[in-house]
Amino acid sequence: MFKKLNQTLITKYPLIWNLKYIWILLAAISINIIAFINGFLFFSKRNQLQESRLFDGFTEGGTFVNYIFASIIIIIIWLYFYIKNNRFKSFYPTSRNYLFKEFLALFFLFFVFLYIPNSFKLGIKYRVANTISNEQYFKDIDIINRAQAFTLQPNFGYNNSSRNLAVPVFDSLVSEKETKQLFEQNFIVYKKQYPKAEKHFIEPYFRNPEFEILLEKHFPQRKNYQPSGFTTNHVRLNEKDPNDYDSYVAPNSYATEYVGGYVPPVEEKADSAKEYYHLESLYNYSRLAFENKNDTAKNHAYYDKELITLLQKNDRKAIETLLVDYTKLLDKNEIGYEFKKSTWLNYIPQYPYYFIDYQLGKNNSYPNGEIEKDYINQSSLNEVYNNFEKAKFQSNWLENIEYYMMFAIGFAVFLVTFRFSSFKVWLISIVGAGILSILGSVLGLGISSVFNYNNYTPYIILILFYILFIVIMSSGLRTKQYKLITGVNLNWFVATNIFIGIVLLGFYTDIRADMLYDPTSKISIYQLREENAELRLLKQIADIFIYVNPILYIISFYFIINLYKNWQAMPEE
Repeated sequence: MFKKLNQTLITKYPLIWNLKYIWILLAAISINIIAFINGFLFFSKRNQLQESRLFDGFTEGGTFVNYIFASIIIIIIWLYFYIKNNRFKSFYPTSRNYLFKEFLALFFLFFVFLYIPNSFKLGIKYRVANTISNEQYFKDIDIINRAQAFTLQPNFGYNNSSRNLAVPVFDSLVSEKETKQLFEQNFIVYKKQYPKAEKHFIEPYFRNPEFEILLEKHFPQRKNYQPSGFTTNHVRLNEKDPNDYDSYVAPNSYATEYVGGYVPPVEEKADSAKEYYHLESLYNYSRLAFENKNDTAKNHAYYDKELITLLQKNDRKAIETLLVDYTKLLDKNEIGYEFKKSTWLNYIPQYPYYFIDYQLGKNNSYPNGEIEKDYINQSSLNEVYNNFEKAKFQSNWLENIEYYMMFAIGFAVFLVTFRFSSFKVWLISIVGAGILSILGSVLGLGISSVFNYNNYTPYIILILFYILFIVIMSSGLRTKQYKLITGVNLNWFVATNIFIGIVLLGFYTDIRADMLYDPTSKISIYQLREENAELRLLKQIADIFIYVNPILYIISFYFIINLYKNWQAMPEE
């Protein structure tokens, strides 16, 4: 059977026979299947869902070493048979289409080998996704979204600058008019110190620091000489939390919401006399842990309204029921919490203002193992359902495919340049590329020392080298002289083509960013890249181009083949 198949391939499909393509492709597919099964079995314990990098088990667990080792052995054995026969070097009549098909076959083969990590990850995601039904998942995240405000975590925003919706119990005490008046007064003082500062009044008005300052006068009993310890942050409605689910947010990070504005001047006091007002309230919580993809009406604003309504009703029984449901989720997912010193409900603030006096965010213990304070591992529960969400709704076989394609092209070019040029030319190209890298670094240091370093130096050096490759290659092919040097530069030109488009686009983006950047403004160059429409467009183009680039290269390689045919026809030196 195998002998007959081999004979058929020799006579009818010489390219497939020469590449030993059926056997090597079967080997590559088999390793991917094994990787999928390995990934499926990798997830075996419920508590693994608490790991933030669960789906990175291929690289973090050391599994990749075995797959790399096995793949290298298989490829080396295959290369031994593949390189024995070379129609091109033997001057056997070979069409451009044949050589192009050979390049495509090599590209696809290496792509399948490079896809192994994705197969492993898909195996994990498939098993995780089937651990819980979609119906149960949506019920659970509804409980989390409703109860999360009551977990009293220090990394949640509970002050007025954190909320998005009106709360009459607070807003009736401070009007928008008096908030703006204080804003204007503070800004005049600040303007004298920083004349170029711009004026930004945040909407809605209760998010301004002046609102909090005016509110303090109504609650003198909330004065303290220690900070509350709660983080200040804000997540706009209908926007993904920029801090992910549970990452720490630096205090006063809301200031980034009005870049170029100001922080109201605060009278300096001695540390011993410095005053704080603990006005953190459950009313101010505004954060959506999970999007309900089954019911888009249950969005960020929906849960904010539900929380405010629940608090306004002062229904402690309903709150207690919600806490019990949340505790059941903690138990089901084997997540730690402790309420020995008091019940959870006793930590929940009281009507009408719901001012917060406790945190439940840390699992501290004394040296003897006794729990220092009651706690909830809220972040662990969110991580569990974050992993469920990734497995169910973010499981994409195209993940990182653009990088696999780029590396597959690189490996294919590495092998094709060996097949299309002499061993001597190929070896000099490899060694010479390393020497050119060193020369480029030295040249860059020289330019930096003379003209001062700027971000353009690496781009300029690479582009100059690329132009030099084209000039030398074109000159050699035209005059039919210096075959060795021409072949080396042809190989360098072909290799550089893989990423030259990305380099040029990055170069142009950096130039435009520097042209648009105003050093006198308070906006950093990184913020400018995020906020400027033109730079955002260039970033979107770059994101798309990284997918298109491999396709463009494959198309261009069809025409590059003629350059190798012309180089081969040059007289030997």
